[in-house]
Amino acid sequence: MPNPDSSGWMSLMLGTPFEPQRATSVEEIPAIRAGYDLSHNHVDMPPLADLRTDVVLWEGDGRRLTAEVYVPEGDGPFPVLVYFHGGAFCVADAFSVRRPVTRLAAGAEFIAVNVDYALAPEHPFPTAVGDAVYACRWAAREAAALGGDPNRIFVSGDSAGANLSAVCIHELHGDGGGVDGRDLADVEVTISGALLYWGLFDFPRAIMNPGSNRLSADVWWYQAYLGVTWLDHHESPLVSPRRSPYLDRFPPTYLTVGSEDSLVDQTFDMASALCAANVSTTVSVVPDVDHAFHYVEHKIPEAVTPEMERNIAWLRSVAAES
Repeated sequence: MPNPDSSGWMSLMLGTPFEPQRATSVEEIPAIRAGYDLSHNHVDMPPLADLRTDVVLWEGDGRRLTAEVYVPEGDGPFPVLVYFHGGAFCVADAFSVRRPVTRLAAGAEFIAVNVDYALAPEHPFPTAVGDAVYACRWAAREAAALGGDPNRIFVSGDSAGANLSAVCIHELHGDGGGVDGRDLADVEVTISGALLYWGLFDFPRAIMNPGSNRLSADVWWYQAYLGVTWLDHHESPLVSPRRSPYLDRFPPTYLTVGSEDSLVDQTFDMASALCAANVSTTVSVVPDVDHAFHYVEHKIPEAVTPEMERNIAWLRSVAAES
């Protein structure tokens, strides 16, 4: 059964007792964001050939789109994994997920592009979507220079990042034009696979059944991310990829979620839709864990390590067939 609130997994992830409180306005979010320090989780980091921080993908509108890039040991060209962190579209960053993403990069022998997309409320929808799609195009364009294979681009992400991953597939495999392509609008990308952790795939479904996200769904997801005109956007496939008309164009997809996570129903609903569209779909429900479990593999290895190994094996298998 999903947990009734997020205190358990938040306390485990933050490394300190945490009692979630409802944000009453979007103005509170930047201050809340400042309290998210997950550096204590960066232990037992796997070896890499190279780890680059603050790599600039794009500059414009008075800001920069950056990423961390992880290059595995061994001989390329490697498949490329574009990763989008979670955080309700409002908090966290690439650094927050450095450990689990380097784990995937080193274990599966993928180059990983861990993206610092724009956060709400300062940058509401569709800015993060534009950043995510741009990052995929940048990865395809730069893959060879990084030692990667531009024909084997994968996407992955957790929570809000899983949403952005699926939205990228909708945009890149569909008719396009949903967001500004900036200077890479002409770069075509075929996504070879998607590894999606505890994703939010259908906003209307989530607001009707927020579960343990009830303290953040209305202000964070709707008011901060979608803005005051959220009713114009929440059913769009650029927000709710479960509603994409191009689900039959999705690549092999692996969806994973903890049995105690309130987004279990989102995972199964998305998986059902992909299966109905004849997409190769794998679903894994990890017993006795909640949201963000791969952030804290080192704290609960008996529960998380077998799943991370399955994720790595799946990435290797799909890449070998791509």
